[in-house]
Amino acid sequence: MHYLNEDHVFLFLIQVLILLASAKALGALCQQRGVPALAGEILAGILLGPTILGRALPAFQALLFPREVIQVTMLDTVSWFGVLFLLLSTGFEVNISTVWKQRNSALSIGIVGVVIPILMGCGVFFWLPASCWGENASHLTFTLFLATASSITAISIVARLMHDMDILKSDVGSASLSACAVNDVFGWFVFTLVLALATQRDVDLEALAKVLFETVLFGALCLTIGSKIVGVITVKIKESSLPQPGTMLTFIACLGVLCGAITDWIGIHAILGFFLAGIMAGNTSEVSEHTRQSLSQTIHAIFVPLFFAGIGIKVDFLAGADLLVLLVFTAVAVGGKFVGAWAGARMAHLSKPDSLSVGIAFTPGGAMEIIVGMLALEMKLITEGVFVVVVFAALLSSFTVGPLLAWSLRRRGSVDVASFLLRGAATLELQGLTRWDAIDEMCGTVAKHVRNLDKAMLSAAVRLRETIMGTGLERGVAVPHARLKGLRKPIVAFARSSAGIEWDAVDGSQTNLVFLILTPEEEEGLQLQILASIARAMASDDVREALMAAETQDALFEALAQALRAEEPAPTAEVPA
Repeated sequence: MHYLNEDHVFLFLIQVLILLASAKALGALCQQRGVPALAGEILAGILLGPTILGRALPAFQALLFPREVIQVTMLDTVSWFGVLFLLLSTGFEVNISTVWKQRNSALSIGIVGVVIPILMGCGVFFWLPASCWGENASHLTFTLFLATASSITAISIVARLMHDMDILKSDVGSASLSACAVNDVFGWFVFTLVLALATQRDVDLEALAKVLFETVLFGALCLTIGSKIVGVITVKIKESSLPQPGTMLTFIACLGVLCGAITDWIGIHAILGFFLAGIMAGNTSEVSEHTRQSLSQTIHAIFVPLFFAGIGIKVDFLAGADLLVLLVFTAVAVGGKFVGAWAGARMAHLSKPDSLSVGIAFTPGGAMEIIVGMLALEMKLITEGVFVVVVFAALLSSFTVGPLLAWSLRRRGSVDVASFLLRGAATLELQGLTRWDAIDEMCGTVAKHVRNLDKAMLSAAVRLRETIMGTGLERGVAVPHARLKGLRKPIVAFARSSAGIEWDAVDGSQTNLVFLILTPEEEEGLQLQILASIARAMASDDVREALMAAETQDALFEALAQALRAEEPAPTAEVPA
């Protein structure tokens, strides 16, 4: 029997101190240079593990990270908390309401974006040599695992990247995020079923069918009835006298543990339960953005760096990696997701430029792909060499997606947003007190100045788009928009609110500057260019102050036209953490 003593605790604290400090330091250093933070966190483990320190000073490395069961288990337990709660916070990104409202494009892009890379992977990975298989893998489970791993998209990277490039609130941003949500849910379901299949020595179709049925049933209950129950409980917690946000955070953590235990009891991995718990909590209005950020920041500050640094402690990154396998997996993981998302976008009738951007946005594997690989390594479905390949592909795709997405925007060419401004529709002061009032008021103004446009039709179209995803940006700017059948060229109207309007902005600020963007239904990516151009122009404090200071309608229009005609920098993007 093993007992915990003071020596174990002391060494554990030293391990955590060294790993956490080095992982955060190298992660921050990587971010400053446009490289994903998780690359620095993994690098910390590589430097301290068998890859570097183990080769340079093997005795010291063994002293610092001994292979004793208790010591290894203590560090592994903390690392697994990082994995499970990272999946919980990832679930926050999945907005069920938005996915449902955009179900045609979301399902088309999301499901096709999973199915195509899985089919491509099965066709390619089936021919990889048996030397790539783990001890517990069969030809079937190895092929299915790699194929599924190559289909997972990192929704957190997509959301952060599109936010940083000022296109998150566009139709492309909204469709991409909704499709990524479908991709994640569908992909994780498939992966957990592959794990369930891998745990069976002899394939029992009846048992597998039971696991499949129970998994789908539990997932469906969580995403429907479960979300409503969680909503009721969170309302009671918020109305109680219990301390906040501590009590809410405790409830969310307990919800994750409960769902993880249920999925583990069903016969699939607990990660799916934590992911579903995150979706339920994230779709409850009573769980504020501040509460979600508090939990997410805690997870990413402590547990996630320890997990990724811990990978380097376990794996020798210089042993066993095969260049051919690396090239093949990277090509399928990046190319398969791109082709799948692009094909799904075209099936959803997105324009060619928008489909290209959506396809590129789907390519990063990020932390999700690495977690999938680590689970397979733990279950001995793959070798350490194949795991290194998965890590490399995940990091490479996360590093390249930003520059590639920026390129997809630049290749559309420049657009003169000022030429679309409707001079008579520059409103000095909005009378409406809510965003819905403001939308109706601006649509009425546009209808007065443009023949054949009906106010009720305009308002209905813009309101419908606003319910899919709010268009409040940062710095007091909002960009409500809609696509209109029969419209010949884009129209941009502007209005100002000195008092400010609550628009559910990303930074929580009141909205003072509102741009109404109307584009033809079949336009080739103009909406995205207009929205991004406005967001970049409004990032300037001087521009916003000039617009707020204008005293006449003509002065307001001229200040606005000058800001939008100014030479705009080409879209660029840093790689998200």
